[in-house]
Amino acid sequence: MGKNAFKFISGKYVGGEFPIPDDGELLIGRASDLDLVLVEDMVSRKHAKLTVASGQLSITDLGSTNGTFVNGEKIRRAELKRNDRILIGTSILKLIDESEMTLDMGRRDTKSVKDMMQALGNRAGESTTMSGDLQEVPLPDLLQLFATNRKSGALTIKGPNNGQIYIKNGQLQSAVIKGLSLPAMKAIARMMTWSAGSFQLEPIDESMRFPENFTENTESVLIEALRQVDEIRRIQKDLPAGEAKLIVSIPMMPRLSDLSKSELDTLQSIMNFDHYQDVLDKDPRSDHAVIMDVHKLLKQGYVEAD
Repeated sequence: MGKNAFKFISGKYVGGEFPIPDDGELLIGRASDLDLVLVEDMVSRKHAKLTVASGQLSITDLGSTNGTFVNGEKIRRAELKRNDRILIGTSILKLIDESEMTLDMGRRDTKSVKDMMQALGNRAGESTTMSGDLQEVPLPDLLQLFATNRKSGALTIKGPNNGQIYIKNGQLQSAVIKGLSLPAMKAIARMMTWSAGSFQLEPIDESMRFPENFTENTESVLIEALRQVDEIRRIQKDLPAGEAKLIVSIPMMPRLSDLSKSELDTLQSIMNFDHYQDVLDKDPRSDHAVIMDVHKLLKQGYVEAD
C-alpha cells in the first residue's frame, strides 16, 4: 500500500499532517510522552493505538472515555484503508498517501512534526469545537459522525452558502438557511448539495426551542434528504438554471385537467414568482416535489424557460 500519513481535516489541529512509520505501534492520546499528542479534554491520556504490520494498518481504542470512531462507527479495533476518517476527540484524521503531504521532506522528522502539532494546538487554544472544510468532510458524513458520537451543538456553515444545523445528543433538531424561511426538512435536503464551505460545531443552550423540529431520527432524515437529492440529480440536465424565468405557455395546448393538485400548485407558484429559484425558495413544499413538477410542466409544454 506504500507509506501513509494522517491529515487533520477537523478540530484544533486542522491542517496538521503526521507521517506514519512503516511498521510498529504508534500511541495516540493526551499524555505528553506519546507518539501523537492531542491536547484536549475529550481525548484520554492513552486514547488509541495504531499498529502497522506488513503494510496493513489497524487502530485499537485503549478504553478511552469518549471512544474512537472510524467512518462514523465506534470501534474497539478496526482495519484501516486510504481515505478512512478517524474521529478522536474533536479531531478528524484522514488516512492519506504520504506523497499527498505538503510538509517538506526535511521537516518530517519526529521533532519537527511534534513542534508543528504543538504550534497548531497553541494557535487553537483550548477550544473543543469541531471545524473543517466540507470538501474534506461531506456534510452527510459529518452529520452521521455527530449522530454516532451523540454530539450537541450548532453546526455553522459559511461559504458560497450559509446556514446552521442544530443537533442535540446526535439527533437533528432543526436546520436554517441564512436569508430564507424554509421548513427544516426542505433546508436540510438543500444543504445536502453543499460541497464547499467551512463548518464549525459550536455549543448551544440545549433548552433552545426552534420554530420547527425534525420529528424523525437523524438516520431517517438523512436517508430521505439524500433520496431527494439523488432523484433531482438524475434529471438535473433537463432543469433550467436558477436565474431562469419560467413562463406559462400561451396558448397552452395541454389540458389543465390532466394535472395533479401538486402540479397545479406548482403552476400557480410559477405564475406568482416567475424565476425558477424564487419558485423553489417561496414554495413551502420540498425542493424535490417542486422540481419534479417543474420537470413535468416543462416536458409537457405547460411552461417554458426563458
